[in-house]
Amino acid sequence: MLKILLLCALAYGEDSVAIEKGEKAPFSGTLLSPEGVAQIIAKADEEVGKCKIDAKRDATIAKADFDLQLKIKDADLTACLEKSSGLEALRAEQIDFLEKQVYKPRWTNTAVYVSGIASGIAIVYLTSKVIQ
Repeated sequence: MLKILLLCALAYGEDSVAIEKGEKAPFSGTLLSPEGVAQIIAKADEEVGKCKIDAKRDATIAKADFDLQLKIKDADLTACLEKSSGLEALRAEQIDFLEKQVYKPRWTNTAVYVSGIASGIAIVYLTSKVIQ
């Protein structure tokens, strides 16, 4: 009698029972207790929850990495534009300086001509004064 009680308690404690075709069922398979079904569903829900959490974490990490790369490229672009505008201003200053060096004002030719004539007259005048 004790053996039957122990076996019943053991059978009652199982979450699943395997059956074969012809044993109170028209097919072979496994019968699950409500607790066993609940455990399977809970494990499946837990796995789905973990998967969602992992997917959200991976998406957040990927977005943060993308944002970082975008900010780095934006900073590189800003630095390049600053450098380019600085070089452009420097080139413009150089061009202005060189243009001023190449082109002489029109009055300089006249001034050189007049000063040459004046110095020639002065030399002739002084020479004549020295000779007298």
